[in-house]
Amino acid sequence: MSVAVQAARGAEVRARRESSIQSVTVKRESSASHAIVEALVARGVDTFFGVPGGPVSPICKAILDTEGARFVESRQETSAAFAAASYHRATGEVPAIVVTAGPGATNAVTGIANAHLGRVPLIVIAGDVAWASSGRLLLQDTGPEGLHMERMVGHLCRTTSPRSAATQALAALDAATGAAPGPALCVVPMDRGRGEVEAPPPVVRAQRETRDTLPLPAVHQAASWLAEAERPLVVLGAGCRGHEGAVRKLVDALGVPFVTTPQAKGLVPETHPRSLRHGGMAASLWARAYTAEGVDVALALGTDLDDVSVGPTPYVREGGRLIHVDLDPGVFHRNVPAALPVAADLGAFSRALARHAAAQGLLNPRGRALAKAARDRSPFDVASPEDDERAPIAPHRAILDLEEAAGEEARFITDIGGHMLYALHYLTAKRTDRFHIHLRLGSMGSGIAGAVGLGLADPSRRVVCVCGDGGMQMNGMELLVAADLGLPVVYAVFNDARYNMVHHGMKQLYGGGGTDWDTRWIDFAAWARSMGVPGIRIHAPGQIDAAQLDRLQASGPGPVVLDIRIDRELQIRGAGRDEALQRMSVEGGAS
Repeated sequence: MSVAVQAARGAEVRARRESSIQSVTVKRESSASHAIVEALVARGVDTFFGVPGGPVSPICKAILDTEGARFVESRQETSAAFAAASYHRATGEVPAIVVTAGPGATNAVTGIANAHLGRVPLIVIAGDVAWASSGRLLLQDTGPEGLHMERMVGHLCRTTSPRSAATQALAALDAATGAAPGPALCVVPMDRGRGEVEAPPPVVRAQRETRDTLPLPAVHQAASWLAEAERPLVVLGAGCRGHEGAVRKLVDALGVPFVTTPQAKGLVPETHPRSLRHGGMAASLWARAYTAEGVDVALALGTDLDDVSVGPTPYVREGGRLIHVDLDPGVFHRNVPAALPVAADLGAFSRALARHAAAQGLLNPRGRALAKAARDRSPFDVASPEDDERAPIAPHRAILDLEEAAGEEARFITDIGGHMLYALHYLTAKRTDRFHIHLRLGSMGSGIAGAVGLGLADPSRRVVCVCGDGGMQMNGMELLVAADLGLPVVYAVFNDARYNMVHHGMKQLYGGGGTDWDTRWIDFAAWARSMGVPGIRIHAPGQIDAAQLDRLQASGPGPVVLDIRIDRELQIRGAGRDEALQRMSVEGGAS
């Protein structure tokens, strides 16, 4: 999807959402499920990920019947939620997931938790047994006397009447897109979902205008501290997503070195002359070297500064000043004490700070030289990874080969595991949407299913999913979803026949004992071909190139699988996660 097309589509969706009169065109004698789906489509929720089932079948049929709605049939409910989260990240649109009662709802919980932690606005439509039967403990009863999904996920609405079904669904959408975005649950009992309704009158909606008054004294104080600092730093977190333009202007106005957290990698392109790439887990050597010398003033935007975000790169030295800005004041002082905590919209704060710094000439005079000195070396753990010719292929060389072969327009998403550390460390995010990861929950399978959401957002651009053999064994059947949709996803499986991150982590924590986490060697290329998907095995450097990818996808758009046999004994030194686990074990034992 081109930038112009995406902008036009976004404007159309926003116009539908912001209309003061929300009318729902429902055919006379149509069902409540049709009213729900048509109401959501009218508000811009037109993509439904999920798995069909008996109790949710009225919703599934309504999606198929409704013009402008599309159903993306996942292979498992949590995978549907992962795909939806990536789709939102790529488009800004609110998706829905559709799950059936009982195991359909419980299967989705991990993906819903991932959306909650990632602040992803998401409508969860769960089917249920008939309202009249609820409480009799029928098979798959999801109601208060059964699984009680409201208690597990957070109660938003349970359709009580066909007549009110559409307005209850819109209320759930309002909750999902409110001040604290996240998943909203809408339970639709089967009998209520099949109930007939006539076209309801339009809902007249008040226009909400929320204009926060920024604390300008805090903005001015932050600008002064950063301009006067000897070794300043800006830390950009995932909360800055959606405010990329404002954040880019801010780092230019301040003139100081900056890093991103792992989840925000590439939010400002890593080719920027003052970028130290990312800090925290698997941090660049630029970020490690700069923070090792001590930072006296740090501005942290949109991050809770947890162990994954900080890791081996302490963003402010003891006695230094931390300016911490986030929408959620609950993150302040939790992990790092703040000298100036500011609860504010990140885009508005960034724009105000950039304007003030520019107007007052508060550009740090040392920033350019500090960044240049920090970048006067390789950012990588292996100084020249492109020259590593060993076989089996080193993971760092595999990342660089994939990066070059995929092309400038490709987007990368990584699953969770040892391969993730190499993708974080060695991939250079030259565009704001180059790199994607679901790291707030850190669930295996999130990248594999998330690749479907990315591909669906813009099928014209290649998606490279860096994943492991363990994750593919868990969630690999989402390959069929990508194949059915014809999505150009390259599943690059770093195959080491071992839970390798667990192996090395336990070895570091416990020594040589208890580290045998080997699994069977699986030929993922043959597995892919058995489903009609092209696949090859990779053993050595240079075997992954653009011509090879083009040949594999020559028969038409669709996924391919690269079974990459990596050197499993290699690991990134001081990546951060194992060190954090060691600290936890010591702190836990001392409590």
